[in-house]
Amino acid sequence: MFSDYFEDWEVKPKYSKEYVSLWKGWLGQENYHKLDEVTESEWARFNEFLRSLAKTFSLELANCENQSLTKIGDIETLITTYDESMEKESSKFIKIVIPDLECVVSEEWDYTYIIWHKNNGAVEALAPYIKASGLEHFHD
Repeated sequence: MFSDYFEDWEVKPKYSKEYVSLWKGWLGQENYHKLDEVTESEWARFNEFLRSLAKTFSLELANCENQSLTKIGDIETLITTYDESMEKESSKFIKIVIPDLECVVSEEWDYTYIIWHKNNGAVEALAPYIKASGLEHFHD
């Protein structure tokens, strides 16, 4: 149910955040240049991450405007090309619910996704998929 996860277009504040990125932590101002150096194949790791999740878990797409969740039948309908992603507005960023893990995976800025979780083992369950996709994860 949508209201289990979201409140006013945002993931509920009771969820903790785990960041999924190309890097092991925040870049810091001295490394911001790395954002401009990301290659198409590096960026494609996020699509591989989504594809791998879809092979194992039932996924639901959150629509905050309609306050609804829709089962994702084909993850390829959400996969964007590198060029499409670079032009995507934040209002088009996806939010995916993984009901089995009681978590949300949201697309964010600067080559980062967020896993919104309840400290219930979701991050540990997703860690092998993150690693297999060539991505890193960390928290504040």
